[in-house]
Amino acid sequence: MDLNKRLREHTGLTPTDQCLRDYFLRYPERVARMNTRQLAEATFTSPSAVVRFCRKFGYQGLQDFKADYFSAIPDALAFDLPDSDFPFQADTPPDVLVRDLLKLEAGTLHRLSASLDFDAFDRAAALLSGASSIELCAAGSGLYLLEEFAFRLMKFGFRINMISNSVNLSYIANQMDSTHCLLVVSYTGMNESIGSAMRFARQHGTPILLITAHADSPAARLSDCVLLLPLLESNDNKISTFSSSIAAKAMLDLLFARLFQNDYDANCDFVRRDAAWLSVRRPVGFQDGINGTSKPR
Repeated sequence: MDLNKRLREHTGLTPTDQCLRDYFLRYPERVARMNTRQLAEATFTSPSAVVRFCRKFGYQGLQDFKADYFSAIPDALAFDLPDSDFPFQADTPPDVLVRDLLKLEAGTLHRLSASLDFDAFDRAAALLSGASSIELCAAGSGLYLLEEFAFRLMKFGFRINMISNSVNLSYIANQMDSTHCLLVVSYTGMNESIGSAMRFARQHGTPILLITAHADSPAARLSDCVLLLPLLESNDNKISTFSSSIAAKAMLDLLFARLFQNDYDANCDFVRRDAAWLSVRRPVGFQDGINGTSKPR
C-alpha cells in the first residue's frame, strides 16, 4: 500500500498525529520545502512529534518520509495550490482571483486522480449497479450534487430515493433492506442527521457507500465502502466549498460513467432515441428543453 493511502486510512493516530497527517495531505507542496523544525512550527507541534509521526509509518525521519511519499506521486508538486479555505482576499485583483480559483479546481482534480483507490471505486460501482434501489443522502451543498446525480440515474432506469430531511428519512428507512444501497456524500463524515440515516441503513442490512475526505470519521466507520476526496479544506472555517464540491462532483461523474458503461450500447441507443424524440416533440416556449422520457431498466 502506497504511503498516500496509508496516511488516509491509518487508524489510531493521536490528535497531534492527525494534525501532521492533515497538513501533509492538504499542503504537500509546502511540506516538500520544509525541514523538521519548519513543519513543526507550521503545525504547532514539535520536532520530536514530527519524528515520532514519521517513525509510526516506518521511517527514520521526515526526509525519508518525504522521499517515499513524493516518489509515489512524482507530479504532486505540479500544483502549488492557493489556500483552499481563503483562496482570495478583499483586494485580490480580478485576474488573479480567476487564475487562482481555476488553479485550485484543476489542482483538486489532479489530487483526486492521483489518490483514487480503483479497488474501492470498483466496489462502489458494483454496490450501486447491483442495488434494487439507491438511497441518496447528504447535507448542504452535497444535496444539490446528489439531486443532479439522481436525475441522471433515473433517466437510465435506476430507482432512486432522496433523503433530505428527518420526515422522509423515517419513511424511506422503513423500505430499506439488503438489496438497497445508501450513497452518502459528507466531506467531514460527522453530520449527525447523516449519521442517523446511516444507522438506519445498518439496522436494515443496507450496504453503505460513503464519499468523504476523512477516512477516520464516524461515517467512515459505519460504511461498507469509502471513496476518499482530497483533504484540502477545513471543515468549517472557509469562504465556500470550492475544492470539496469540485471533487465530490467529479467522483459522482466517475460513478455515473462507470454505471453507464455496464450497459453501454443500450444506453447509447437510448440517448440517440431520446435526442430524436426531443427534436420532434420538444414544445415551444417556456417548456422548451423538458425531457419527458426515461429508459426502462
